[in-house]
Amino acid sequence: MAKPIWETWPQWLVDAAVAAYKQGKSPAEIGAVIGRREGVVRHKLVREGVYISAAASRKYEIETQLEGF
Repeated sequence: MAKPIWETWPQWLVDAAVAAYKQGKSPAEIGAVIGRREGVVRHKLVREGVYISAAASRKYEIETQLEGF
């Protein structure tokens, strides 16, 4: 069985996507350039530890505030 596309990224492509994201490109922009869907790019950036969704960020912020009570 073939691996899902997010598991078949060559290292040079991972490095390029991470670098582009760190330079301010959105996952949609990166995906358009490399020929992958935005969700796949976002998933890869999450797995690489560079992308944190707004929802996850907000959840962490709320949990942190609640710990102070």
